[in-house]
This record gives sequence, C-alpha cells and structure tokens, in this order.
Amino acid sequence: MPPGKASEAATVLEILDGNQLYIDARQAKVNQTALSPQQITTQNSRGQLQFESGAAARINRFTQLRLGKSCFLLSKGEVLVSGKQSGCTKSLRLSSRGTNYIIIANDDGSTDVLVLEGTVLADPFESSSQPGEQSQLLSKLRDTLNNQRQQLGNPGFQPVPPAVQEEIEAYGRSLVNAMREFGGCFHGGSAGVGSPFTAVKLPSGWSVLGEVLGCPAEGGLYTPESLAKLWWGSAIHQRIVFKSEKATSIGCVWSQPRSKNDTEIIVCLTLKSDQKTPIIPSPIVIKAGYRFRFSADGKVLSTVKLGPDDYNAILKGPLFAGFVSNLPERDALYRWITENVKGVVLPPAPGS
Repeated sequence: MPPGKASEAATVLEILDGNQLYIDARQAKVNQTALSPQQITTQNSRGQLQFESGAAARINRFTQLRLGKSCFLLSKGEVLVSGKQSGCTKSLRLSSRGTNYIIIANDDGSTDVLVLEGTVLADPFESSSQPGEQSQLLSKLRDTLNNQRQQLGNPGFQPVPPAVQEEIEAYGRSLVNAMREFGGCFHGGSAGVGSPFTAVKLPSGWSVLGEVLGCPAEGGLYTPESLAKLWWGSAIHQRIVFKSEKATSIGCVWSQPRSKNDTEIIVCLTLKSDQKTPIIPSPIVIKAGYRFRFSADGKVLSTVKLGPDDYNAILKGPLFAGFVSNLPERDALYRWITENVKGVVLPPAPGS
C-alpha cells in the first residue's frame, strides 16, 4: 500500500445569491472543505473556492465539477480560475502556471476556454473513453517513470495513439471489474479475464511486453510518485517498467473511485512499437486575450480574439460582480488589461 494520501482539496470562501451551493448534494457552508472525489454543484447561486495551492475558482450558477488528484473535472457550467490550478473537461486537460482563465462546459459537449491573462496549455485526451482528469494523471505518471528510465540510460516512454489506448482500456476495465467483483489483486489470465498477451488486440506493429498493477486501495492513496516508488521497490517491476530496453510505451487504465466506499485500481501494460518516429501531439497554446472553442472530442472549432467589449462584459458579469473575496492573480490580470486592451473599465478590488 503506498504511503501518504493525496487528494485535491477546495475550501468554500464565499457563497452569493442565496445558499444553493452543494458538496455531494448536501448544502455547503462557508469555510467548509471538499476533498476528491467529491462533487461541487450550484443551482441559482455562485461561489468562490480556494485550493491548497493558493489558486481560486469562481463558480457560476448551475455549474457542476468534481475534485480530482491533478485537476477538477468540469461537466457543466462555467468556472473562472485564478492561479496555478489545472482544470479538465471530458475532452480537455488545461494546464496553467498562474493564470486567469475561464472554462465553459457547453450543453452540446463542446468547451470554451477564455484566457484573460497568461497562457494555458490545452491537451485533448488520448482516447474517446478516457476522462480528461484521468488522462492528465496518466501523463504525469508517464513523466515520472521517464525520469527514472532516463537516469538508467533508457529512452522515455512515448504516448500511445488513441487506437492502442482504446484496446488497453477495454482490457483494463475488464480486469478492474473482475477485481472489484471477486476481490483481491491479480493479473490477466484469472477470474475469466484473458491474458494481456493474447486478449489485447493491438494494431500492427504493437505488442504487449509486461503488466504492472496498482492493487485495489482506498481512494486517494495513489499518486504518480507513489506508484513509481512502489514499482521501483520490486525487482520484477523494475525489470518490466524501468530497465526494459525493448519497451517503447506504457498504456494504463487509472480507475478512480466514484464514491467514498469504492476502491482505486491501476492497470498498466508496457508495450513495444516498431514505429521508428512516434508522433507526439503538442499541446495547444492559448495565449492571453483569446477564446478557443473545442469540440466534444477535443478538436479546435474556432478561435476569437477578445476585445474591450468582451473584457467589459466579463468584468461586469457573474464571475466578478458582487464578490468580496479577492483573486490571487487579480493584479496580474489588471496589469495585462491596462497594458494590452484599451477602453476597459476595471472594477475596484473587492473590499475597497
């Protein structure tokens, strides 16, 4: 069992327009803290959250998000993020290092990202069935493993293409379901689940080399760092994950608990590809002053430059009007607007 419990936490700083802000369907109060995988929703109220990193999020009316380990997952509504906090939707991972940006999850499955100041990196998820928050966790796991592989003189794992990831997910879900149904921790070839060496039907040029697990555990115990440490502590896992010179990629299913009583399980397969030049998609860079719209499968549909009228409408709108709590990166936002967008009326700082 990996040591330490890692989970995203968010504290309610403020509730506006009534008291219709909820944590797991229970009415929330100011200063109450939610932990992953709890869900935060609003009806006809707005609110501001503060994360452990110091970043803040303002939630508009009729919004729904779930806290995760590496980002929050927005499934409905609109959120303003200020500070170093990543956000996800069903189609995107959005990473920032201290930025002011807005995420809107539209009813048709599309996502709007408005970067008010700073820069946001948008990564479409790697398959149609993997939520963005899980995809970001797996990207961090791959980076963590690669650091240790490269210290041993081995090349880093490359991302797997969507067709490969979908086959791994189908196999991984069947193994996860079997563990939850029968109890215990076991590899493929048991409890009615085929061996990954024969059950996983990969595209031409790809093959399975090995399998490693994060056995069923209490939700929140696993992190990319703790998994790497766990596997490094086993000679067999060292050979499969870190010391293999043949392995070119690793594909995983990270099954997170959907309730406090559920377990967390990770299934990973190391892979060999005959492809000499793997294609690694670069993240989409969204700079300050732009609005991007993404389709339900993470493709860019449109880009629009924000003008003074857009900024004035946002600063007078529900994500700014009436709030008393400050934004961590408010000064950076106001400075950028003053220097780059003429004709914007900046509201006074909360409490002034």
